[in-house]
Amino acid sequence: MENTQNTNNQDNKSDLREKDFHEIVMKQYELINSQFNTIRQMQIDQEERDAEFDLSRLVPGFLRKKKNDNEDTKTEGKKHDVVRFLQTCFEFSLLSIAKNVPIILVFTILGLVYGVVYFINSEKIFESTMRFSSGVLSNSFYEGSIKDLHFTAINAPAYLSKKLNISEDDALKIRNIAYKEYHGYVSTKKRQVNDSVIESYEYYPFFEVQLFVTDNSVLDTVEKSLIEYFDNNPYIGDKLASLSAGIRSQLKDCDMQMQNMDSIFQASINHLNKNSEKQYFIKETGLDSRGLILNQSEPVGGIINSILLEYKNVSAQKSLLVEQLADVDRDKFQIVETHSVSNNPVSPRFRHIVIYTFIGFIFGFIIVLIKIAFTKLRDRVQELEKTTK
Repeated sequence: MENTQNTNNQDNKSDLREKDFHEIVMKQYELINSQFNTIRQMQIDQEERDAEFDLSRLVPGFLRKKKNDNEDTKTEGKKHDVVRFLQTCFEFSLLSIAKNVPIILVFTILGLVYGVVYFINSEKIFESTMRFSSGVLSNSFYEGSIKDLHFTAINAPAYLSKKLNISEDDALKIRNIAYKEYHGYVSTKKRQVNDSVIESYEYYPFFEVQLFVTDNSVLDTVEKSLIEYFDNNPYIGDKLASLSAGIRSQLKDCDMQMQNMDSIFQASINHLNKNSEKQYFIKETGLDSRGLILNQSEPVGGIINSILLEYKNVSAQKSLLVEQLADVDRDKFQIVETHSVSNNPVSPRFRHIVIYTFIGFIFGFIIVLIKIAFTKLRDRVQELEKTTK
């Protein structure tokens, strides 16, 4: 009986040892497996951290200034920092694109599709250019007038038809009117600096008007309307009339001055011819009822020379005024080159497809950057949660 019990106890102990050993082995396996997974996850996290762009570490290093005695060394160091910064940005961009190809590809395709749809369905717009010149009013005045037409063409085609005296259908075909400087030709004019100095200066007499239309058949009508608009503009007419009146008034003053100087000059010559003594003097360059005013202040010969010099200055001023008056009368506004006709539209162009495709790529890249930023923020939050537990 006792032998039977001993045998049973030994069998039970043997079973217990086998179970304990099995449990110990399984626990050790689970522990080893858990450690392996933890180490593997740490390796993966480290690889992602090395691949990602960490501004908190890069920017301070990029902005840090090295204190060196040699200025050339400092400059070279800054150049290397810039190169490293650009290289890091480039590598980060390539890595981000490579790891997120599907997202970027989807947005690039969307941009391409939009560009193709825009190219096929958008309205074709043609460009035409006219060249004008003005010998009187500055080009800036016409620039202001054309800018007014520009805003009217974009925002109020019905009002544009009234301003240019064209039909509303033709006005609707005008998409834009633009002013453009033309510096291909330089002219020379004269201007008076002061009473005795007249200088020459260069100016650009030409300017261009660009028309953007949906139908080239409207160009002839618009060109005639623009010429009439500038020729019959009330403000231009008043401005030119004011300029003409001012110039004519100055011409009258010049004529009176020259007549007075002629009289004084002739009286001085006669006085010198009648008197043997040459020591008479003139008090001032003027005449009264008694004739020439004489005094012990200036010799007659000197005043004659002064009159001749002043006569020359006034004559030059008169010549300039005559030239300006001729400009007002004959060269107020002229068309130099009529409108050009092009059957190749300026919009849409093939480059619009490329532009929208590139925009789609950039938008996809921005989405990837946002995704990386959120992933990085989530990992930081998880790390903080682990440390607080």
